[in-house]
Amino acid sequence: MRIKIKTTDFSKAVSNVGKVISGRPIDSILENILLKINDRITLTTTNLEQAMEYEVPGEFIERGPITETVLPYDILKDLTPKFKGEYIECEILPKKVAIKENSGEFTLHTFNPEAFAIIPEVSSQVNFSLSFKDLKRLIENTVFAASKKEESRKEFRGVYFDIKEEGVNLVATDSTALALNKIEQSGLPKTSFIVPWKALDILEHLTLSDSTTVRIEVTESNIKFSFPQISLISLLINGQFPQYESVIPLQTEFFGRVAKDALIDALDIVGVFARKETGRIIFTFTHGTLIVESPASQIGQGRKVIPCETNAEVSLQFYAEKIIDGIAHIEDKTVFFGIEGPLHPVLVRGESEKYLYVIMPQKPIE
Repeated sequence: MRIKIKTTDFSKAVSNVGKVISGRPIDSILENILLKINDRITLTTTNLEQAMEYEVPGEFIERGPITETVLPYDILKDLTPKFKGEYIECEILPKKVAIKENSGEFTLHTFNPEAFAIIPEVSSQVNFSLSFKDLKRLIENTVFAASKKEESRKEFRGVYFDIKEEGVNLVATDSTALALNKIEQSGLPKTSFIVPWKALDILEHLTLSDSTTVRIEVTESNIKFSFPQISLISLLINGQFPQYESVIPLQTEFFGRVAKDALIDALDIVGVFARKETGRIIFTFTHGTLIVESPASQIGQGRKVIPCETNAEVSLQFYAEKIIDGIAHIEDKTVFFGIEGPLHPVLVRGESEKYLYVIMPQKPIE
C-alpha cells in the first residue's frame, strides 16, 4: 500500500491526535497512532478515556494487502516538523513504514494493530451543533475551575453541560470556587451530562478555525464531538453534579465595582508575594477603595490601593490562584463583586451575567 499526503496536512494531523496520548511508558501500544487505510486515510489515538480520529486528505498511489498499522508517535512528532517537501509518500510494509520526502527516505518500525484498543461507536438521537468559537469560549471560561486532583469527587473532575431549550450552561467547581458560562441558542434538546476536563482540554487546544461547526452526540456513557476531518470521543462521568444554581448569590447586601485592568495589575504584582508564602491575597473594601495585599510573611508584603465604587467595609481572604483565575476570565472592562460577609460566598462577574464566578473566602490565618 502506497499513499501520498501533503506534508502540512500530515504534520497537522499528527500534532492534533497527539493531544490525546497520555504519557504512559513509551512501550505501550497506546502511546502510538493507528493508521487505517480503506476508502479514506485516518489517524487514531486513544488513552482509554478519550479517542481521536483524524481524516487526512491524500491519494492512493498503489493498493495493497496491508490496510492498517500502528505508527510510533514518539518519532513522528519530532520527525514531521522537519519535512521540507510539499508531499510525503508512505509505503506500508509488513512491520514497517517507509516514508519518502524530497531526497530522503526514512523507515519506521510499526506495531501490530490488533493490539490497539477498540474505539466505541457513538450514535445517538440526542445531538446538537455549536460553533467551535462558542464551544471554545465556554470551555476556556469553565474548565480551569474543575478539580485536577485524582482524589477529589469524580463530579468535580469534569465540566457540567446543562443544555436548555434556550441555550447552553457550562459549570465547573472544585467545591471552593465555581465558574459558570452560558450562551443563548434556541432549539436545543434539554439534557445534561458531565464531561471529563481532560477531554475539554484537548478540544480547547485543537487548531481549528473559529467558524468551524461542531456536532455533539451524547449517549448514556459517551460523548462525541465531530468536526470536518476530526472526531473526539470521550467517556462521560457518571455522577450527580451539585445543584449549582442554589450556590449562586442572587442578591447581596454589599457590592464592589472596580476597573478590571487596574485590578489585574494589582493582582499581578501582589501575587508575587502571595505565591511565595501563604498563597493568599486579601481584598479590603473601604471608603471608595479596594486594597489588594498579601499577608505579611518572612519575605515581605505587597500592597496596592485602587479606586473602587463600594458600600462595603470588609476584608476577604482568597487563595491567590483561584481569585486571579476567576477574574482573568471576565471579558468586560468592569469587575463586580457581590458580598454578604467575610465568610460567605462572593459573586464575581463582569457587566453581563453570561459569565459568573463564585468563590469562598478563607478564614484568616492566625
